[in-house]
Amino acid sequence: MVCPSCGNIIYPSIAPVVIVGVINGDKLLMTRYSQGIYKNLALVAGFMEIGETMEDTVRREVMEEVGLEIRNIRYYKSQPWAFSQSVLAGFFADLAGSDQIKLDLTELSEAVWMPRERIQESGSSLSLTYEMIEAFRRMDFPLSA
Repeated sequence: MVCPSCGNIIYPSIAPVVIVGVINGDKLLMTRYSQGIYKNLALVAGFMEIGETMEDTVRREVMEEVGLEIRNIRYYKSQPWAFSQSVLAGFFADLAGSDQIKLDLTELSEAVWMPRERIQESGSSLSLTYEMIEAFRRMDFPLSA
């Protein structure tokens, strides 16, 4: 936006957010937020911090929220999200090491390894999260970086 009086230009502030589909063989890590109104199963997600790359954010968020190490991080796609003035960047990553979840209860109320055959089609294409879950269910996601 440009001020008609002084010509000052104001650019929108956009907060980058990562969404991560963590894969363990034929299972996807599904989470449930501990706060807010959204109570359906989702994926690990979080805001980038200043000085981080998106890949660093992916690693940090997965470690902070569920205590897991990951490898083979690969970009899926992005989506503008006007509700929080964000741009969402979706990634898939493979589990590296133990699958023992160490849940951060301030962020999440639940995290489970969901076998592909137990993931139900959501029928929604509104959010990148739903699209990524469906891509995993259909086996239509990038296998390697």
